[in-house]
Amino acid sequence: MSDRSSASLADSIALGAILVAACTRALIAFAPLPVFDLDPAMDASQFVGGTPADSVALDALALAGAGWLLLRGWWGGSSWKLVAAIAILPAIVLVLVHGNSDAEQLWRGSTWAAGALAALALLVRLPAERARVLHTAAVAAIAGVAVVMAMRGLSQMVSEHASMVAYYEGSREEFLQAQGWLPGSPQALAYERRLSQNEPSAWFGFSNVFATAAGAGAVLLANLALARGVAWSARACLLGAVALCAGLVIAGGSKGGVAAIAIGVAVSVIARRKPGLVGWLLVALPFIVILGVVLRGAVGTEWGERSLLFRWQYLVGAAGTFFESPWMGVGPAGFQTAYLTHRPGDSVEEVLSAHGAFADWIIAFGVAGGGLIALQLLMAWRAGRAIALPPPTPEGSTARSAQEVAVAVVVFAGVISIAFEAPALDGLDAMLWRLGGVGAGVLVAMTVARVVGSVNADAARATAIGLASSAAVILSHGEIDMAFWLPGSALWAWIVLAVAASGWQGAGDDRAPSRRWVAHAAAGVAFAMAVALALVVRTTLLRQDRLAIFAAEHIHEGAEQNSAEILAFARAAAADSLVEASNSWLRRDGYAVRASEQWQSAAMLLPNDAMTPGWLRAAGAASASAEASAPSRFSALLTGSTAAIRAAELRSGSWVDASNAILRVLALNPRHTESWIRLAIALERMGDPAGAHAAILKALESDASYALDPVRQLNEKRRAELRERLARLLR
Repeated sequence: MSDRSSASLADSIALGAILVAACTRALIAFAPLPVFDLDPAMDASQFVGGTPADSVALDALALAGAGWLLLRGWWGGSSWKLVAAIAILPAIVLVLVHGNSDAEQLWRGSTWAAGALAALALLVRLPAERARVLHTAAVAAIAGVAVVMAMRGLSQMVSEHASMVAYYEGSREEFLQAQGWLPGSPQALAYERRLSQNEPSAWFGFSNVFATAAGAGAVLLANLALARGVAWSARACLLGAVALCAGLVIAGGSKGGVAAIAIGVAVSVIARRKPGLVGWLLVALPFIVILGVVLRGAVGTEWGERSLLFRWQYLVGAAGTFFESPWMGVGPAGFQTAYLTHRPGDSVEEVLSAHGAFADWIIAFGVAGGGLIALQLLMAWRAGRAIALPPPTPEGSTARSAQEVAVAVVVFAGVISIAFEAPALDGLDAMLWRLGGVGAGVLVAMTVARVVGSVNADAARATAIGLASSAAVILSHGEIDMAFWLPGSALWAWIVLAVAASGWQGAGDDRAPSRRWVAHAAAGVAFAMAVALALVVRTTLLRQDRLAIFAAEHIHEGAEQNSAEILAFARAAAADSLVEASNSWLRRDGYAVRASEQWQSAAMLLPNDAMTPGWLRAAGAASASAEASAPSRFSALLTGSTAAIRAAELRSGSWVDASNAILRVLALNPRHTESWIRLAIALERMGDPAGAHAAILKALESDASYALDPVRQLNEKRRAELRERLARLLR
């Protein structure tokens, strides 16, 4: 094999690695912990989907591919890529700083770093013919996977939703008990409301993120379908895919998704009439959306629309979070804890993300987040400018070579996704939906590769316009959803923008030493991160998960013995394993919180046993150890206060300690209604009726602050009980 063909094969493999990582992420659901979502005494089975260990493995794959392309190619034409490379380095450093002592921060942040570096890698210049093959393959793979996601969304609406609702209704009591929720409680009602909504979310779990992906795919495919010279069979295939993707966004009721598609269509029209405006428009889109959110906030609650109002509240909380930590930020997983303190008084949600790319990056990394914003805006500008650049004239069609890469990406990503879900696909119907989705994705990918890779100038221009329109969908909707935050979609979103910005990279010999040096430095960072994630971080996370899985299985075996004593000691032993998993590097404070819960459950099974006081002390210590972690702080404080209350009830602790623990919860989240009620009980036990009376008034005041979402409020029965207690305390 010649050196040239060997290099071409390596380039294809590197691009394939990036695309497989991005597309596989979009076809897998991820969870921070593989077990303990439900009480293992009822169900010890593992989460069906990806774990943090799987997540960092995919990041390593993307980073390895990015490193090769950065090493192989060069940056030419202008210095904007150098500016972008330098601008994102502080954010990547802060990913490592925040992640060094917190696994939740690391596995979420590594995806952001992989996305930014992979985007840079896709902007390198390669020999013209090679560049066209890779670009065509990337476009075809993106389109094909969009259809795979849409097929999953369709199956959710016509098949999976009814089965899920039926399963919940048949096991409601057991499910609520496992979650620690009372029937009719705000948590249970909020969950049931979400469950009742028949909407597509694919593997993302969020219909708005699905709307971003499906909408971007729809406008790309529509532009290709309408290009002149496209065969009628290819046009029919592409228009069918457009109907599927856009139809699901509309059927799912995502107002923002429909608006984003409309924006994409408008950009397509403008690009054909005034192509010079598109670059400026794409850069302006995120700011226009943010301005719209601000204006919605200024209107207030007089207008019945709630979605944008909530986004305004997230922005207010984000501003408070930024000014609290402007230089270091709170990390990719730290927003929820900060938001509890800084959210407006009428905010009804406790969100993980600010639901906006710019806000999330600034919150996570402080001023260093501006580097990611700069990279996104630079790519937005280039995506618009690419429309005016004519593609190089190839010697012949590149469709066949591109098809091979694109089909391989779709098949690999689809098969990996099915392998992850196989334990839960207990019916032929579910498997057929998955296989049908992969088949449809392959068909669309092959069709797109034929259209884009043909020697057709109009198809080439339609591709550039379609990619710019897809970028418009992502740039606009990405400011009101979690596409750039969520592990399943963040890498995908970066890659789509980079493919749109890369245009038809042509040949050239302007390999300036400084530019090559920066590209090689970025390659070194990518390779180093890939090795560290694959060999060190993943190994550590797998070891911790094995301890947790063993603990869950031990609890389940104890439950099968039908003995409270055996189950109690099984829970206590499991808690020991969970603490071991939590305390090793990298810290997994989520496991420390689960350990606290298991010790408390053991104590409640044997309230009079000699071991019970020690179990409750251990539960309190486990919770206290997790309080320093931003992602786990609120849950740690809450479980710690519960442990203190139980110790006081069993007389192995004091009500003074319990009240102090509850006050720590309220210091972080002063609108936590249940904690005000708990404080009232503690103060009454301490002989302080006046304090208990004041706490109940605060509970009612806190409950009233959730008026924007009545489902999150206490039901009338609970409010009546509180009023009766108030009357009794006044006597």
